[in-house]
Amino acid sequence: MLSEKFLNEFEEYLTSGQLEEDYGYSAEDRKIEILEYLERFMDLAEEVDKVATRLLMPHLSEVMPAKDK
Repeated sequence: MLSEKFLNEFEEYLTSGQLEEDYGYSAEDRKIEILEYLERFMDLAEEVDKVATRLLMPHLSEVMPAKDK
C-alpha cells in the first residue's frame, strides 16, 4: 500500500519542477524510463477514477453499463 509520505514526496517532485530538471539532465535511456513511469501513473490514475466511482456510486453500473464490457 502506498503511504501518505510517498504521495506527498511524489507530488512535490512533480510540482517543484525537479522531475523536469532531472529529465533535462538525464541520458536518453533514463529519459525513456521517466516517461514510462509517467505513462504508468496516468494509466493508474484512470484505474483510480474507475475504482473511486464504483466505491462512491456502487449502483451506477445498473443505470449506466460500462462501455468496455
